[in-house]
Amino acid sequence: MHMCMNRAKRRLHLRVGPTRISGRTHKAGCHLSAISGHGRPAMCTVDVMPLTALHATAGALDLTAPDVGAIPWEQFHRTRPRAPLTCRECGHGLHAKVSRLGTRFFAHDAGAPECSLTGETMAHRMLKMELATAIRSAGWHAELEVPGTGWRADVLATSPDGQTRMAWEAQLASTTAQDLTKRTATMAAEGVDVCWVSDKNTPWMGQVPSIQVRSPGGSEHATNSGLAVIAGPAVFDPLWCERLHRCHRVNTPYGRPPGPCAGHGHWTALGHPMDLHRFVQHVLRGAVKAVRSSTALHLGFDRYNAGPYVWTTHPHWAAEQKQLQAQAARDAWVADRGPHWDAIPSQRALHEAAKAALLARQAVLRPLAVEFVAQQAGGPVGVRDPDPDWAMGTPLYVDDLAQAVISPVASRINDQIKQRLAAVTVIVASTKERNRLAKACADEQRFEQFEVETAESMKPSTAISVQKASGRLFLRH
Repeated sequence: MHMCMNRAKRRLHLRVGPTRISGRTHKAGCHLSAISGHGRPAMCTVDVMPLTALHATAGALDLTAPDVGAIPWEQFHRTRPRAPLTCRECGHGLHAKVSRLGTRFFAHDAGAPECSLTGETMAHRMLKMELATAIRSAGWHAELEVPGTGWRADVLATSPDGQTRMAWEAQLASTTAQDLTKRTATMAAEGVDVCWVSDKNTPWMGQVPSIQVRSPGGSEHATNSGLAVIAGPAVFDPLWCERLHRCHRVNTPYGRPPGPCAGHGHWTALGHPMDLHRFVQHVLRGAVKAVRSSTALHLGFDRYNAGPYVWTTHPHWAAEQKQLQAQAARDAWVADRGPHWDAIPSQRALHEAAKAALLARQAVLRPLAVEFVAQQAGGPVGVRDPDPDWAMGTPLYVDDLAQAVISPVASRINDQIKQRLAAVTVIVASTKERNRLAKACADEQRFEQFEVETAESMKPSTAISVQKASGRLFLRH
């Protein structure tokens, strides 16, 4: 099989690995990585032929299946009279062939109309075959290119008892979340769940039940197929206040009780690649399911705005349900106190003023802190919003690892946050702030101090200069 490539176009690189097709082994392996000349994901269209056909009496034939179908290969390859084979997509006649490399496939008869099965990419073909292999390894029946009412499954998995069906879609072409949501609903109407599979970080990832795969290059997590799931699976990381009846992580009016803790957990990515065969096996056996999350998703910088769907196990789903129940209980507790429970104008004004001063101080410190962290860690610095997990400080990250926190609030530091802060550098704006935080932090806490003035306290005529002093930056008049 020849790939037609233009040097000016993006190229498809396939990591070669053996794949069984109807009793034969061919070298067009299932390890794929679509990469452009600039390192970005891409696809290359090649002329590939259908691997399935519909026999007039024997039904569906699948060349990727160990037994092909109801009749053996010899009964429809070069037989006289010709076997009555048609394309499951366009309905045109097909005939069985063997390539020069010994690969079996179906080809359209002369005069065939345009058919989507002959216009797919090699990456799409290889991914479908790998999904079928993973499904069969799990003990389920796998069938390629299965049509339904208003849908067609790339690979349809059917349980051994025939009662459960699930579609696995190799979605490498560009599409939208709206389109996939509609197609998912169409399949669900016929009782067919679906998992969308891509080799790219797409905007629709997580908007529907989906995963991202890649070839991990010999990773220990890819012992079967060479393909690993790198996005989609997630775990729920629960976090509760030490005293459940008294939440210290929410803003409450001065003089009012804080009320019960509603939980502060969130979803996080699994943290390591997962072998595709293992993932498919867990999903088909019901150990891992797609759930629509209702709480925050912290899935890393390399993902688009995370959609609500994650793949997880029952204990993690149950942990989120426990937090949702606690949130409902807290909402009811607040409602019982009436609409004016948080209306204490004078105290609220003080609180808002303190909050504004904190944000202003963090804003002035931010560029100095970013420069400091970049020099220390030697990489680009990511700045996140003030976070309760960091006592309302502004966390700075390098390669998704926390390096420093700007001006956390001392009164919000509990034992868990104290331990978390001990692993990073705390950036402060004055000796007074440093001393205040030192009382709440661990003895070994690292501080970096920048003497600054906030925008509120600066006079318009004040000139600011930056100079080095004792290895630290200080702002002075």
